[in-house]
Amino acid sequence: MEAIKEMAILWVDIKPDSIPAHQLLTYQYSLSREYEQAMQHIEKIIELGGDARVDGLAVSSSALPLEDKEAILLLYQSLYAKYPNNHEIGYSYALTQRNLKEYDAALEIIEPILNAAPEFEAASVLKANVLYDKGQLEEAIEYAGDKFDDFPSNHNLGRLYATMLIENKQLDDAEEVFYSLLTKYPQASRLKLSHAIVMLENKKVEEASAAFEQLIDSNQHANEAYYYLARIADSQGNFNDAIDLYQKVSAGVHYEVSLERSSFLMVHNEQQDEMLNRLAELRKKPGASPLKLWLLEVKLLSSAGETDRMNASLNAAIQAFPEDDQLLYARAMNREADDDLAGMEQDLRKLIELNPNNAIAINALGYTLADRTDRTQEAFELIQKALALKPNNPAILDSMGWVLYRLKQNKEALVFLFKAFQQFQDGEVAAHLGEVLWSLNQTTEARDVWSNVLRKYPEHEVLLETINRLDPELLIIIENPPTEDEQATNKETSSASTPETEQVTPEAPKE
Repeated sequence: MEAIKEMAILWVDIKPDSIPAHQLLTYQYSLSREYEQAMQHIEKIIELGGDARVDGLAVSSSALPLEDKEAILLLYQSLYAKYPNNHEIGYSYALTQRNLKEYDAALEIIEPILNAAPEFEAASVLKANVLYDKGQLEEAIEYAGDKFDDFPSNHNLGRLYATMLIENKQLDDAEEVFYSLLTKYPQASRLKLSHAIVMLENKKVEEASAAFEQLIDSNQHANEAYYYLARIADSQGNFNDAIDLYQKVSAGVHYEVSLERSSFLMVHNEQQDEMLNRLAELRKKPGASPLKLWLLEVKLLSSAGETDRMNASLNAAIQAFPEDDQLLYARAMNREADDDLAGMEQDLRKLIELNPNNAIAINALGYTLADRTDRTQEAFELIQKALALKPNNPAILDSMGWVLYRLKQNKEALVFLFKAFQQFQDGEVAAHLGEVLWSLNQTTEARDVWSNVLRKYPEHEVLLETINRLDPELLIIIENPPTEDEQATNKETSSASTPETEQVTPEAPKE
């Protein structure tokens, strides 16, 4: 690149009026981020009456750091001040403003240009984009629609207009726009794909399927086409066809989701062996992500209830990636579920050794020691450290409340459990909060917490175990609630036998 730049400089020295020489040097200076020098040669091309490709820097600035964008903006501002009637420069100036999200300023520049040169299509596209960027979707759609009527062959404008229609749920109109563009650009494969996807969204499954098949036959966007055909088969319950189609997606944005879905369907079809063999083969391929494939395998085996195979896969994965925190944590949790507390502690200790600030691992170890062993003081110290690292994490707040309860500090425990419950009304947190309330003789409040959360999680094991142990009658009441007449009778009896008192919702205790 440096050699090309040196040759371009030499060319300009020998032929200072050579437009191609200045164009090449402009490009080279742009690549090396020497924007001021690039702009000097753009200005020279303008003076010589050549095609300066003024917008080149503006277009490329969208991906540049903020400092570079601002430098380019100042250069366009200066150039536009010298050539206020040059619409290309004004357009480039406005485009750079858009890239800096200075939308109102961009519109101020572009409006007079469009008034003077309504045939300037790129400026119309820019205005539509700026309106869209500003969040003025309805106005942007109306403007883009009017301009698409004026410039029906403008590919960029049509795609932008259709995209905005899709966002506004005007799918039929978007389909018409793509169809209109296809009549003018029948070989544009990206348009074919977009049109097919919108047809699919419009429930035109047969037409969309035919379009996807055509793309595959012409070897254009085949991965995307296979993916959408797989989704169609999947939605229709044709799982074998869906598996086959998903497996043909070999690259692109849909590859990972296709891999996961096809693997899941194989498990659903009780083809675990085939699924495991396929993932093993994929791990051997160049460019594969073996860790992701191991994690997927463990996840699928877990969801299928294949505990022995899952443990075997976890062990093999950890042998390949002995320091991966996701694998170690997953095995620790599985070991805890299998009552292998020593194995669980070994994995969590390894995680903490690898990252002493891993609050999740520290909390998991502390909570398990508090809940399932008599090492309560050690558990408290671990949870205290985790809480210092993540003071607002509801799981850690719950752990602190629980370990304080195990240390017989019930009122202090209540403070942390209320905080946890306010953030995360989970069955386990509800079980802990209710148990501490119960221990403090706040039985009505405990029942309220348990019954409300049990309605959301009727099969939560920890919550059911806690209620069964402390208040089994509550389960009978929840399963067989009193009728309206019984509720009225109970209310009358209660009113007759006790003086009226104001009902007050209990507040969380003050820290």
